[in-house]
Amino acid sequence: MSWPEDATRQAPAPAATRAPSAALGYLLNVLLPGAGFTLINRWGWHLGWFGIQVGLYLVASILSGATGTLLPLALPFVGFIAMLVHFGRVYAEQRARHFQPPLELAVKLVLILGHFFIGFVLVGILAAVLIPNLLAARTRAQQTGEMAVARAAQLQAVTAQLDQRVQDGPCPLEGLPDAYREQIASCTLTNSSGAVPSVSVTFHSGRTVSLP
Repeated sequence: MSWPEDATRQAPAPAATRAPSAALGYLLNVLLPGAGFTLINRWGWHLGWFGIQVGLYLVASILSGATGTLLPLALPFVGFIAMLVHFGRVYAEQRARHFQPPLELAVKLVLILGHFFIGFVLVGILAAVLIPNLLAARTRAQQTGEMAVARAAQLQAVTAQLDQRVQDGPCPLEGLPDAYREQIASCTLTNSSGAVPSVSVTFHSGRTVSLP
């Protein structure tokens, strides 16, 4: 004689949850930062890293525009590397827990596809903010460099004036570094007999700087 409970006790144990592919997780994180965490049932970190990366891009854009340099753009890259390292650690923890508790496939798809759609919209917004700031930062950096070259050319003219070997016409550029001279298309010296010679430097960029 047997009881219904016996059949339950004798039923085979459910198969272990199949481990998600770590390579696929890394690929998802590359394409959609944070999406790999949803693959291994840690959707909270998916949303967290997505927000962190968006924040880093915004901060980098603001700092780049404020400082006129491209160095702040390293922030999103550093955050991206930190996310991948963190994913590796979380994957190992989840594997030890047999990727429990499970997350329904439908929920995973909604989170990943929703991330794709929102990310597509945000990329457009960030591009509209970031690209003008990058161009402005590049322009300011170039102008700063050209101003330094023009001041060096003026200093050469002052030195030549002290040696009484300068006159109006082409600037004496022999003492400038090659990197400076390569940027200059033409340089004209005026007021060579004055207290401070005047120089007008035209660069290959098309910009002209006149000092003083």
